[in-house]
Amino acid sequence: HTSLSRPTRLQRKIRGRAVVQHPFASAPCGWAHNCSAMRRHTLSTVLAASAARCATAFTPSQRCTKTQKLHSTPVASDEWPTFPVFEGADALFPIPFDDARVTYQFTSALHRRLVDAALLDGVPQFFHVVKKGETLEGSIGVVCLILQVTEGDPNDPQFASLESPPYRVTVKCEGRGIVLDTVSTIPFSTARVQPLLDDKSAKNDIEVQTLENQCFAKARRVAELSAKLEGKGVFADQAQEVLESFMFRIKAFEDLALENFNEWSDEERRERAGFLLLALTTLPRAEEAACLAATDAFERFTILDNFLGKTESELSAKVALDGVFGDSAPRAPLPRSGDRISFFWTEEDGWWDCEVVERVAPGFYSVKWDVDGSITRVQLDDDNANRWRLVPRQRPPEQSERRKRG
Repeated sequence: HTSLSRPTRLQRKIRGRAVVQHPFASAPCGWAHNCSAMRRHTLSTVLAASAARCATAFTPSQRCTKTQKLHSTPVASDEWPTFPVFEGADALFPIPFDDARVTYQFTSALHRRLVDAALLDGVPQFFHVVKKGETLEGSIGVVCLILQVTEGDPNDPQFASLESPPYRVTVKCEGRGIVLDTVSTIPFSTARVQPLLDDKSAKNDIEVQTLENQCFAKARRVAELSAKLEGKGVFADQAQEVLESFMFRIKAFEDLALENFNEWSDEERRERAGFLLLALTTLPRAEEAACLAATDAFERFTILDNFLGKTESELSAKVALDGVFGDSAPRAPLPRSGDRISFFWTEEDGWWDCEVVERVAPGFYSVKWDVDGSITRVQLDDDNANRWRLVPRQRPPEQSERRKRG
């Protein structure tokens, strides 16, 4: 069983195990993603705020100034890196070029062995399959660099029913790739992976550029509409900050593209632009995976354009209705940093107490869980009002350990 950033009863006693520092971890041009979080498509929360191995590292994303570019085929077939493979097609994955992190929780002995095998390498990494074909060969995914691993205490009786204590593994994206062939299948799959980069688009430059501009225009419009819906009363300043942060990220990308005008090809710039929009939106899983697998910028922008277009129409309608009916009290008040929250995770795990750290996107907040101190992102807005509630600060701390039953 594998889950992502989920506080379960298995996490009540977690101890630190290992922190692995990657030599490229602080590189400004590295591919990275996403977030230790749940991501769900809801109306008002659609936006978020060389071919050779180098020291055994898979670093196709290192394509900035003074970095050798990759080619479509390797010099020798045995030069492609081999990785342990995590076939988590439905799990959240880190997005190329984004700076957030993803935290996996592995509870099976098989996945623990996979992580252990990765940690034995000089640069601990595994390949997360996001879009799988009929066989592993040809499957597309992302290379995950392991930054930190924590494990449950093996002597803790609450883990007695499990094969082994859980691992919480925090990673960042080192690039996307495609499986060339399977090297082994026992106890888990390992495979040789080739970096996956965008090709020249089948469409002409004018068509691609027009669609790209259209996507960014819609993204800005959706951000503005979302801010209007959420920026009411005492929350107006907060909504404005989120909008400004969103616009800043787009402006920062434009400045970076200008700085690398003579270094980035049109394909690379558009690839980066597409993944920036993907990181700023909350597409449904199938569309998100399709964006990752696409190697034609026009195809990726088409998916984004369709999603942003529908979202813009829906938000415009909500803004119009809001203008007619005026302000109305939300079903649940939006939280602020420092607020205490009780969040319903699943029927099995029940309610868990946490503290709001900060707002990271419209409707989404990073929270620190009482049970183990981990920080993840959850949805705390009207669309998800039934799953969370504000908790008075005078509530006894021991209640955070109570599990909802029945």
